Amino acid sequence: MMKSSIEYVTLGNISEDIVTGMVIARKKSKDENGYPYKIFTLRSFNENGYLEKEYLDEFISTEKLDNRQISKEGDIIVRLSYPNTAIYVTKELEGMLVPSLFVIIRIHINHILNNYVQIYLNSDEVKKQLMPDTIGSAIPIVKTSSFKDIRIPIYSLEYQKKIIDMNKMILKEKGLLNKLIEEKTLYHKGIMKKLFEYKSEE
Repeated sequence: MMKSSIEYVTLGNISEDIVTGMVIARKKSKDENGYPYKIFTLRSFNENGYLEKEYLDEFISTEKLDNRQISKEGDIIVRLSYPNTAIYVTKELEGMLVPSLFVIIRIHINHILNNYVQIYLNSDEVKKQLMPDTIGSAIPIVKTSSFKDIRIPIYSLEYQKKIIDMNKMILKEKGLLNKLIEEKTLYHKGIMKKLFEYKSEE
């Protein structure tokens, strides 16, 4: 039987930081005075691996918060609860507060692209790896320490970029299909409304 030629590294070995987001309850201002931040929410994480900005929230802190739990370009942020969606932080998403519902992963290896790791973290293979480390019954979550042991396949930079480009194309296609479904749904509702408003000629 041939051995696989694919090499793997653990996420812990290629990351400079894997940290849980901030517990914000004690930091929340009781009024409008303080330090305002945009904050990630569970609803803002589309399960296809991108952020829906309309579902971000506002948070006013009593103090200036630790930069370690503020988003930076290149960060990978993952939901600790199902479906454990990972998103990539672009320049536009810098400076946002990451609450304790998420884990922040910061890669420090030049030959492994952060975008590529983010896409791999959304794969079924990773979800299988995380499943045994899920705790809790009402809202099962993954322990932050579990992410250190995730095995990442190593490919050439060229191949990683190919995966990134393919993922962009897939997301674009899904977006177009979703838009078409929304338009068709409105069209069909209009038809049904007219049918129910129909009056027979007397």
